[in-house]
Order: sequence, then C-alpha cells, then structure tokens
Amino acid sequence: MIQFLASGRLKPPLSIHLPAKPVTVGHGVLVPSFEEGSVLLKDAGGDVVRVSWEPLTSVAKVSGGKVVARVKPTVASMRRSLPSGVYTLIGYRVIRRDRSGRSWLVSATDPFGIRKFAVVSGKQKRLDVDERVSVECAARRTRMGLRLQVTVSGEIEAGLSIYRAGRRIPMEYRVLDSGGGVIVRGGMEYG
Repeated sequence: MIQFLASGRLKPPLSIHLPAKPVTVGHGVLVPSFEEGSVLLKDAGGDVVRVSWEPLTSVAKVSGGKVVARVKPTVASMRRSLPSGVYTLIGYRVIRRDRSGRSWLVSATDPFGIRKFAVVSGKQKRLDVDERVSVECAARRTRMGLRLQVTVSGEIEAGLSIYRAGRRIPMEYRVLDSGGGVIVRGGMEYG
C-alpha cells in the first residue's frame, strides 16, 4: 500500500522488520500469533506501518539439497517495537513451509480494517491473527447450465489469496452428484 502526500509525492509505508531493543521510551512490543509473516497496520493518523517477521536469510538447514530442519525463531527475535497508540490491522500475510521447504502463504486485506488494538508503552501486545481460510460455495442450475459462486476469504471475510513458491495457486473445484460422480470441474481465477 502506497500513500500520497499532500505534495503529490508517494509515501511508502514505514517498515519494521528487526527485533525490538530492550527498552524504547514511548514504545510497546508487538508479538504475533504466527512464526513467519507480516502485517499491515494503520495508525490513528492514517499512516500505514508494515511489521514483518519474515526472515532476511534462510529459515531452514539444508543438507545435500534436502531440508533437514527448520530454524525455530526465538522469543526475543519475535518482538517488534512500535510507538504506543491505537492501530488497525488492515492486512496480513502468514507463511508456512512444506516438507520440501517450499513456502505457502495466505495473504488477506481489508482496507476498512480487520480489527483495532492498542499498543501500550512498556507493555507487550500479542497480535492474534486467524489464519484459517474460509471457502463458501453455492451452485444453482440455470438455463445456461450450472452457475457457481465461490467466495474464498480470511478473517472477517477479508479478501484472500493463496500463494505457493511465490505464485498464486489456481483454485480448482469439482461439483459432485449424490453418488459421488463428478458433474462439473474447473478452475477459478482471483478477482
């Protein structure tokens, strides 16, 4: 998300990606419910802050081309310092890795806000993100054939995309009859 200044210039969001220092006056500490990912927050003044828990280097130990172990983040490495105040969660990106080390991520946004929370000076705040993916499907016969409406969303019905190895994965579907036979199958596009 990029904001425009009154002068018409672009203002990129502030990005926080390093662990918190021991004590910063006027700041609180934010810790996520997930191990790897990032969040987009809007502060009370409308400025956007991106807070990241994405590694700057590899998160896995590799031996002979195979992932042998994931490096688990420490409690201290998960702490991010934020100025105290009220923030609105407007987006999140949660990353998981499969056995081969490929990354899968779920990215959701809601520009009106998913939830508000406060960061209090000198205190730690746990930011819980509901990582579940909600899929709702409705099928209806029409004169033209079968009409499907599928909604894929994240927390509070935020718009959601699913990626594997850096690319959106196609969402495939099958409609079955009462005996389990395939009536129709196909793929959906995002948007």
